Amino acid sequence: MDISRINAVHKMRRFIFICIVTGILFGQDSLYWFDMSTVRDPIPKTPKVLDKIFGTSQLDVLDSIKNARFTTQDGFRLQVFESSSVEEANRILRKFDRALPDSLYLVFEAPLYKIRYGNFVTKNQADATKETLAKKGYKNIWIVRSRIEQGRLSKDQKN
Repeated sequence: MDISRINAVHKMRRFIFICIVTGILFGQDSLYWFDMSTVRDPIPKTPKVLDKIFGTSQLDVLDSIKNARFTTQDGFRLQVFESSSVEEANRILRKFDRALPDSLYLVFEAPLYKIRYGNFVTKNQADATKETLAKKGYKNIWIVRSRIEQGRLSKDQKN
């Protein structure tokens, strides 16, 4: 083979390589956004079922639950336990639920199930509660940042 033919083959390979690479690079559509609202099914309007035992008394309870809203803000919680076993976490959660007066939360952050306690607006509040729990014998408690619940607001109160 002569050198001019070898150069021509190398130029042809280089040209094909450049065409393939640019085709792949410019073939991507980076401006495509997926609209999730087109995927969600609307909530069906089901008929109300009234039974002969409760009548309509339960409908008021259901309406109040539907209209209740939790407002949240940045705050602090106390993490009192963590485990990779959901059974162990649920067992400890029941134990803490009997002993502690405030809200408990079971949170899964892979690979651990974490039990968190309370809704504290300031770190000082969380620290004071942590010290109180430490005096009662609870160990390995630490303060974590979290979204906390600030109570219930009905739709009527919010507007």
